[in-house]
Parts: sequence; C-alpha cells; structure tokens
Amino acid sequence: MNAPFKFLDAYKKEDFNVFFGRDKETENLYNALSGVKHLLIYGPSGAGKTSLVECGLRNQFSDADWYALTIRKGDNINDSFFAAINTVLKEKMPLSETSAFSEAVEQLFYEKHQPVYLLFDQFEELLISGSIDEKKGFFSRLYQLVRFKIPCRILFIMREEFIGHLHEFESLFPTIFQQRFRLEKINGAHVQAIIESILEAPEYQPFFIVEDSQALAQKMLAKLPDKQKEIELAHVQVFLSELWNRAFNSKPQAAIPILHAGLIQENDSLEGVLDSFLQKELAHLDSSYGKRVPLEVLAAMISERHTKLQVTPEDIYTDLQTKSVTISEFNLLQLLLELEQRRIVRTLKSNERPHYEISHDILASLVGKNLTEEMRLREKANDIYKVYQEKRGYFSQDDLDYIRPYQAYRAYPADLEERIKDSENHIANEKAKELAHAQATAEREIALRQNAEKQQRIAKLRSYIAGTVAVVAVVFLVLAWCQYKKAEEQKKEAIKALKKSLQSDIQRLDNEIKNAENNLSIFKGNSAGNDLLNYEMQKRDSLQKQQQTFQEQFNNL
Repeated sequence: MNAPFKFLDAYKKEDFNVFFGRDKETENLYNALSGVKHLLIYGPSGAGKTSLVECGLRNQFSDADWYALTIRKGDNINDSFFAAINTVLKEKMPLSETSAFSEAVEQLFYEKHQPVYLLFDQFEELLISGSIDEKKGFFSRLYQLVRFKIPCRILFIMREEFIGHLHEFESLFPTIFQQRFRLEKINGAHVQAIIESILEAPEYQPFFIVEDSQALAQKMLAKLPDKQKEIELAHVQVFLSELWNRAFNSKPQAAIPILHAGLIQENDSLEGVLDSFLQKELAHLDSSYGKRVPLEVLAAMISERHTKLQVTPEDIYTDLQTKSVTISEFNLLQLLLELEQRRIVRTLKSNERPHYEISHDILASLVGKNLTEEMRLREKANDIYKVYQEKRGYFSQDDLDYIRPYQAYRAYPADLEERIKDSENHIANEKAKELAHAQATAEREIALRQNAEKQQRIAKLRSYIAGTVAVVAVVFLVLAWCQYKKAEEQKKEAIKALKKSLQSDIQRLDNEIKNAENNLSIFKGNSAGNDLLNYEMQKRDSLQKQQQTFQEQFNNL
C-alpha cells in the first residue's frame, strides 16, 4: 500500500481540497489571463507550475467558461497538437502537412461552444529536443492561431532557465514575451503552514492519525540547511510519504498509521530525502535486474542537460544496446512497470503510443547526478562526437588523437567512423607526398653536387691548356664550389628535417602502441568481449607496421 500523499505527481483538478498554499498565486494567474491571447508561465524547477495550472487555475473556471486541453511535446509537438484536438472532436479532422492550428481550434470551438485554452506543459521539451523544422512549423502555425479571431488562449508552461531559447523564434512569434507570469518557490515560513494543512486535511484522515501536526511540521523543517530559504515541495511530499511508510511498517496489524515527530530520525535530511529514496529503490532493483541496469534505464530517459524526456520502450532498448547494457526487451518492460509502481517513472500516451518519463524534473536531475564515471564518460563521448560530426573537412592528427580514447566508452557513430577512416587515409597520403618531395629534393641536390664535381674536373683540364683559360676556369671553379657548398647545406637541412619528421612519427606511433598494449591488458583483466580485444590487437598491429615502415625510411637516409 502506498502513502496517500501526492509524492512526485502534480496536483490535478480533483485534488483541490488538498492543494494548499497557492491561493494568492492562483488568483494572480487567473487575473493575468484577462484580456490576453497568450501567457508565458515560468519559474524554477520544483516551483509547482503544473500544479498551479492543472489544479489551481482549472478550479477557477466553470465548464462553460473554458475548454482546456493540456498538450505535451511527445515525438513531435505539431502531431501532438492535432492528436489532442482530434481526440475530443466528434467529427475527426482530416490532416495534412498544410493543416493549420486555427482550423482545428475553430472546429473544436464550434463543437464545444466554449472558449478554447491550450496548455502547453513542460514547454522546454520542444526547445531542448525538438528539431528545427518542428520548432519553426510550430511557432509559425501558433502565431497564425493567435491572430485568428476564434476565442482561444494559449499558456506556455516552462522552466525559467530555458526562456532564452525562445529568442531564436521571435521573428516567427513576435509577441511571445509580451505577457509573462513568474511563479516562485515557497519560502520556509509558508511551508510549515502548508505541511500542517496537509496533515490536518479531512481527505487524508482515513489514512493516518497525526499526534501533533505543528510539532511534526517544525521538526521536518528543522532538517533543512539553515541557509536554505526556499523549499522544494516535492521533497516535502516525498518526506511525508517516507514518514507514513515508517508509521505503516511499525503499526500493529489492522491499525491505522500514526504520524508523529518521533518518526524523524537523526540522519534524516529534507533536502536529501529524494536522493535517498532514489538510491534505496535502485539498490532493490539492482538485485533483480543487474547492477546499475535500472540506473542505465533511467539515464536513457534524461537529456544531456539532465531534464526528463518522453521515450518509448523501443527508444530505451535501442539506447541500452548502443551502450552494451544487457537486458532483454521483456525484462525491460518488467523493469519499467516496477519503476512505475515505485513512482519513479510514469506512463503516458503520445499519438496512441505508450511513452515513459521520469516522474519529476528534480528526480531527473538526481539521476544525472548519480551517473557513474563510466556513464559520464559515455555522455562526454557522445557530446564530443556531435561536435566532430558538425566539423567540416578532414580531421587533423591532433583531432584523431583527441577523439580516439573515447571509443572505449562509446562506439563511433557510423558516419563519424567513416570520416575518421577518410581522415587517416588523407593524413597518410599527405605524409607520403611530403616524403616523396623530400626525396626528390635530395636527389636534385646530389645531381647538383655531381655536376659541380664534373665542372671541377673540366676546369683542371683546361688549366693545362692555356693560362688565360686557366684564370677563367679558376673563377668558374670558385663559383661552382660555392654552388656545391650551398647544395650540400640544402641537402643536409632537407635530410635533417626529414629525419626529425620521421623521428616524431616513430615516437608518436610508439606511444600509441604502448597505449594499445595497456588497453589490451586492461580489457583482458576486465574480461572484455572478443570484439573489443580483436579491435585493440588489430589497431596495435597496424601501428607497429607503420612504425616499422618509418624506421626503415629513417635508417636509409
């Protein structure tokens, strides 16, 4: 049996009798909607933006005043928009690539005869993970809808740290920033009253008894760091659920749990309660599904910025395969079911397909903080690969040396691997050209020296023929000698440069061979797969052949 509290779920319309502490904000939000076509609702993660809209605001309207649809991005926000409209239309709207938002809203209005409110929740999802075409198509269509005369209001609900991403689309939606409403977190003094109201709510009385709600609330808040002025209500809900579980597990059979200040332990932390909850649940699941497998699954459900994503089981399974995480598709579905039962993830439908997401942004952030060093290196490898995929032209030797170690943590994407091979071939060809040029220069210098020696012999011969000719020959000899010395110096410099280049290549290859042999030792010690061992052995052998070739060239100079 689960605790009766909301835990990490947002409050909904039917939770109005247990939704406390936001009366003023609810009224202000309701007033902010007066006379506007759209409103940007923003605030920090954990402020309760979704609850304020879905519970507070919804209860301000009668059914005749509005018809509200909550829309999430899903796979594509434009598809999700039309799917949400068509779900409630009696006469379904035929769709095409040119379908307009205004058509859909107009049809909905004439069926319902109520002003339409579109609630785009978790709007930052579009800005973080949407494609360029998806975003441009959305903002263009939405601005046309704003200018349409049908009664329709639009609410964008998002985290404030992503507002800057909207500037990119001001040209498509010029009024996006005109109407805004900021929701702040609740301060500590206000939270005590909220906790007491929750504990004393009539709706919760069948599930527990409270000995002293004021003393319990005070002791809970005492578990906050002194410097912390604002509180995540999600932490409060999780802490209340933890206390209820302790009371439930310690009560006599068939008795109702009793909540009291004595349930709070010395090492409890209100700030760290959610992290403790996550660690405990993952430890339980590790024993059934393998060490770190549950964490790997959750890691597949967060973005690079550690925000939650909506993903299908197929998306998760594909991601795990690229990371060489072993779990069957059946066991993955079982694990997702257990994570849902433990209220770590929730399921939702997007375009008739089941999707999963982590229950709360704060929990998604904690998943990111709990990633192992290997997982972080995989994340870093993925980020680096994206940078190099966008880079044009051939990669330099420094580029290849920088990117190569990350292959041990995440395989190259196919297109990047192809470009790396092309770059390696290009570098080898360029070095071959440099070597051929150096050899040609040396051969020309040798020819000049031989010619100078020949001229010297001719000059000596002519010196015996005539004195006058001898003088001319001496002058020519001096000039030829100078040319010879210059050629000798040029030859020495060319050979010196060539040797230096070959020595550098031989040393670099020697280091890479040592790294490859070290990797082989590590992989053998870690019982790595044959494919990885074979790859490292082939790489080492290839490097040794290159080194041998350069050494032979060096010895021949």
